[in-house]
Amino acid sequence: MKKRHLILLAIIVIASCTNTYDVFSTKYPVSFSCDVSLSPFNSTATLGYFLSVRPTATKDGYKVRLPDGTERTYPYTEVQNRVFQLGLAGIIIGRPYFGEGEVYAYDLGCPQCDRSSARLSVGVDGKASCSKCSGVYDLNNGGVAQSGESRPLYRYRTTLNGDFLMVHN
Repeated sequence: MKKRHLILLAIIVIASCTNTYDVFSTKYPVSFSCDVSLSPFNSTATLGYFLSVRPTATKDGYKVRLPDGTERTYPYTEVQNRVFQLGLAGIIIGRPYFGEGEVYAYDLGCPQCDRSSARLSVGVDGKASCSKCSGVYDLNNGGVAQSGESRPLYRYRTTLNGDFLMVHN
């Protein structure tokens, strides 16, 4: 009987020491949609290429930034103004090199800093980096931290229905 209790205790201790995170975050509300057949969102068809979407400073629209630094601003429609929510700092959208071709979405905010002012910079190499804490995250590998001291990026659910992409939680 004692041996059984020790094994059970060992299992509980090991399970409690692991860093497990839910795959999809619900910490910050996200509701965004776009047509991936239209530019610049059509770039999400390219494996390993990620773009970022964030609210404008005046909150009357959103900016889309490609990894090469190209940026476009779009005004919100009346419906988008009521519906769109972009998480902590915005969202990152793209298809990783690895996987089954599904579109991934992450928060544009650094999970280590956990502030809207700590936006990540997305590079053409499929990495996102934080200028505040120097954290680096691999967008092609589930948003895991490269340095190991942080949790992975907040990831959001995506639904692709034809050319219509929805990012939500």
